[in-house]
Amino acid sequence: MILGIDASTPGSGGGKRHLIELLLCFELERHHFSKIVIWGGDSLLLQLPEKNYITKISHKLLNGGLFKRVLWQIFLRDKYFANHCDILFSPFGTYIGSFHPFAAMSRNMLVFNKKERRRFGLSWTRLKLKLLFITQKKVFNRADGLIFLSEYAKTVIAKHIDLSTKNLQIIHHGVSEKFRMLPRIQKSISDYNEMHPFRVLYVSTIWVYKHPWNVVMAVARLRKMGYPIALEIVGNIEQKSASIKLQETIMKFDGSNKYIHWHKNVNLEEVSAFYKKTDIFVFASSCENMPNILIEAMSSGLPIVCSSSPPMPEFLNESGMYFDPEDVNSLQNSLELSIKNPALRTQISINSYKASLKFTWEKCADQTFGYLAQLGDFSNKK
Repeated sequence: MILGIDASTPGSGGGKRHLIELLLCFELERHHFSKIVIWGGDSLLLQLPEKNYITKISHKLLNGGLFKRVLWQIFLRDKYFANHCDILFSPFGTYIGSFHPFAAMSRNMLVFNKKERRRFGLSWTRLKLKLLFITQKKVFNRADGLIFLSEYAKTVIAKHIDLSTKNLQIIHHGVSEKFRMLPRIQKSISDYNEMHPFRVLYVSTIWVYKHPWNVVMAVARLRKMGYPIALEIVGNIEQKSASIKLQETIMKFDGSNKYIHWHKNVNLEEVSAFYKKTDIFVFASSCENMPNILIEAMSSGLPIVCSSSPPMPEFLNESGMYFDPEDVNSLQNSLELSIKNPALRTQISINSYKASLKFTWEKCADQTFGYLAQLGDFSNKK
């Protein structure tokens, strides 16, 4: 059986990493498919693994911008898919053609969260999310199978789509082994000083729903109270207005960058190094499907202060200190309690590390390819 993958729509960074890791873990003898055929633009295909049983197919229209890509998807896509695969997988959830059977994946909860979409005001991003909402409803209604990354995503989308007759599967992403690190011994805050501060880490691309300015304000307040802490922000600019607000907040509280440092254009290897030299991790997003960065922090053995918005508790469970991501006081209180209590930090770091061990790319690949093969067998026997 041959698996086709429609990667003609460029995915997010997390979506691309997911596809790369799946293909790295793919094994002929283990994963039920004799061949994988992937359609996409050159910029994505070049990042994917080279294996003799993986065929990559591009087209000049897929490398010519949005308009040309849409032309390929409307007029050529299904002609390419016909007779080239037995089942199609749409990992970015945007396939609206006529090929069957096909399975789609839900990745972006902003699409289905009206409150979070409103944060973008009157903007192209908000319009794009609305158009994606319309598109994905159509895709998910037509799909023969649906993959969700969390129970929360399935529950939310079930309010918009009848899932009662769908072949569903919840499959979690994995985490790279480069992030794995046993929990460290937690020291008293009295062991830190201005030369060797207690380091708070915030890793995220910069969007309005990630609330990075609230992290800055909470840390600044604790500094003013006398705690020798420093904040490392690691994340690229994705939304201009959000990045401007973050920069203005940093300048207001620490214009000389004495204890707040914002690192941009950091690669994966460098990110893992930040996890290894920090003391506590803050996750402040209010909208996620599966919080990959949170899982990375858990596997890095760090004590975690985490947003209480779903689905974060679904993954972290009781292994973190929670706060309201829209309330600076809530974040400040949770962070201060953790900083003052090394025993608490020890317990939550051990528990979160243990919870992270179930998230592996090998498990994700086994479940994904197994599900797709089963769906293909069932659909083609009808």
